[in-house]
Amino acid sequence: ATKSPMGARLLKRWLIFPLQNVTQINNRLDAVERLLNEPAASADISELIESCGDLERLSSKLSTRKLQPREFMQLAKSLEAIEQIKQALSPIDNDYLQHVNKELDICANSKKIILATLMEQPPATAVKGGFIKEGVSAELDELRNISSGGKEYLTQLQNKEAQITGISSLKIGYNNVYGYYLEVTHAHKDKVPSEWIRKQTLTTAERYITPELKVYEEKILGAEDKILVLEQQLYQQLLDEVLQSLNAIQQNGQLLAIIDCLICFAHNAIEFKYCKPVLKEDLMLDIRDGRHPVIEQNLPIDQPY
Repeated sequence: ATKSPMGARLLKRWLIFPLQNVTQINNRLDAVERLLNEPAASADISELIESCGDLERLSSKLSTRKLQPREFMQLAKSLEAIEQIKQALSPIDNDYLQHVNKELDICANSKKIILATLMEQPPATAVKGGFIKEGVSAELDELRNISSGGKEYLTQLQNKEAQITGISSLKIGYNNVYGYYLEVTHAHKDKVPSEWIRKQTLTTAERYITPELKVYEEKILGAEDKILVLEQQLYQQLLDEVLQSLNAIQQNGQLLAIIDCLICFAHNAIEFKYCKPVLKEDLMLDIRDGRHPVIEQNLPIDQPY
């Protein structure tokens, strides 16, 4: 009944390597009892843990710098959930749980940097860009404006030049050989300003380029490549910043797993009416009305074990 992959993995480890120290066992049982008596808080915490990403897996990908933008946002939301988990755990009177709560780290700086750098719904991978938030880099914002506003600018330039020259049929085009150009029919060839540079002659028209169009052409054609390079640089900086919290994030994953398992035990104790055992350092084993928690779940309802 764990709510996270982290809790499921830890539960398996606890079963394979059970505690042998009575004090440690009783500490764990006391924590389960305390959570059992705090059903509302336990339910809230359990829901928050379920909303978290797999912090152990995310921290593993972070350590190898393979964490993707969408996973970064999942990490930030997990850190937000940890802040709420700490608040929910604070009033619960149990030393073991308070020790776990104290060790949880909200990694405030990393969370702030992630949310300030990445778009709210970034793409799954960083390969094609499009994940850095507006306002992070003035240079990136300018390049994006050039890239997205290119057509609008060219239309304005076309209208401006047509008005200045009086060539009503003037149009702007593009091809892979000559780039952007102004096309003028032969009928209006005598209206072409002297500073225009002829690029190509067709049977019905001439194609020219102006210094202004050439400058903007270089900006447009280089903008997409520059955007991708700049976004990758900013992404590497983000990785560098968040990597400083790697140990804390890894520990958070381990601590959430512990809380998940303890709430799981409390949940099962209520659902299946389990009682808290009394453990002592002697050789007496006294089990009354015992039930087998695994076999019991696999038997038909009307058949007791």
